[in-house]
Amino acid sequence: MQTIAATLTRCRHGQALVVLESRPFNGVELRPGELRQLAQQLNAIADMAARLPTGGKHWKPTRVVIGATQPAVEAAV
Repeated sequence: MQTIAATLTRCRHGQALVVLESRPFNGVELRPGELRQLAQQLNAIADMAARLPTGGKHWKPTRVVIGATQPAVEAAV
C-alpha cells in the first residue's frame, strides 16, 4: 500500500487546497487493485480538505498521512 502524505491548507483566496508531499506518482507501477486503493486514499484526503474550516485568526494547515498502519492527522507547522 502506498503512503500518501498531504497538507490540507488553503489557497490565497481562502479555499481548500491539498499539497501532496509524498511523490508516489513519479514512475510508480500499480496494478488495478492498487490503483483503486490509491484512488480511495486520494478521495479520503479530498473529503477531509472539503470539511476542514479554512478561515479564522488562529487557523493552521493540517498534515495527514494515509496508508501507514493508521491514518495520522497533525497540525502542520
